[in-house]
Order: sequence, then structure tokens, then C-alpha cells
Amino acid sequence: MKIALTVGHSLLKNGCYTSADGTRYGGCNEYKWCKTFSKQVANALRKKGHKVTRIVCPEKKFTSSIQEKIYKLNLINSGNYDLVIELHLNASDPKAEGTEVLYKSSTGKKYADKVQKQLSTIFENRGTKQRTDLYILNGTKPPAILIETFFCTSKSDFKKAKGLIKRRKLAKLVANGISSV
Repeated sequence: MKIALTVGHSLLKNGCYTSADGTRYGGCNEYKWCKTFSKQVANALRKKGHKVTRIVCPEKKFTSSIQEKIYKLNLINSGNYDLVIELHLNASDPKAEGTEVLYKSSTGKKYADKVQKQLSTIFENRGTKQRTDLYILNGTKPPAILIETFFCTSKSDFKKAKGLIKRRKLAKLVANGISSV
């Protein structure tokens, strides 16, 4: 398959992130973690035989999150992809934990269910959820899923995802889920 792998959010021109930052709770910065994780996910998917394009917004170029939306959708919808995967981390009360995968279409649900099953071997299973209000799920021609890998505001979740070895293991789980559909 030809897959577009996108990193949720961006680093704006003024130095602010459009993402959540759980570092004060013992977690991590969503954008920074997902940007690094995207490299491991791309490698794991390539090992399964997929063609993967990582889409990361240019840093310190945009002044608003609407620009990241336009940037991503233009690249995705002109790229003739079979699937879109966007990486995110959830954020909430520091006690909230777990993983969930979001989808809109029935095809997206198939991928979401398989990835969710894999990631819930590490994190609490919060289930897959259909969402109709997210641009990455609504605005792409190919089916898309949005992976909320864990809560960046959770010290416990971050422990399970911190470091290269753990990121590689999580990436392999994502690739296994995608490849099992």
C-alpha cells in the first residue's frame, strides 16, 4: 500500500506548538514525541512492504493551525495514497490513560480496529471511535485513521512509551495492525 503518515500539529513561526504538552505532569510534548515516533512507524511499515511518505509541517513557517490543515490536505489529496495515518497523543486530566484510534469511514474502521487491538496490548483499551468533526478524517480522499497513541499528560502512559526501544515496539504494533487488514 501507499501510505501517507502525518504528524499531528506543528511548530508555529512564533515558537508555539499547536499540540498538547504534558511535560508538567510527567508526560511529554505531543508534537515532539509524534515527530520522532513517525520515523519508527515509517520504518516498521516499510519493513512490511508498504510505501510510506512522512508528512511533517515545516517548522516555524506557519502562523496558524489552519495553514497546517491546508498544507497536509494538499499533499495527501494530490498523492494518490491508499491510506492516511495521523499520529497524535491524547491530553486530559493526568489520571486519564489509554489508547484510542479514530476513524470516519467503514474502511477506516477496519484499520482502526486492527491498530487499536495491537496498541491495547500496551495501553488501556479506550476503543475505536467514529469521528466526523476532524479535518484529517473528513478532508482526505483516501480512508484515514487518527491514532491517539497514549495520553501525553499521563506519567504512567509515558513510561510505557519513553525511549527508542519502546517507540520501536509501538511502531511495530501499528505496522502489524495496518498489515493485518
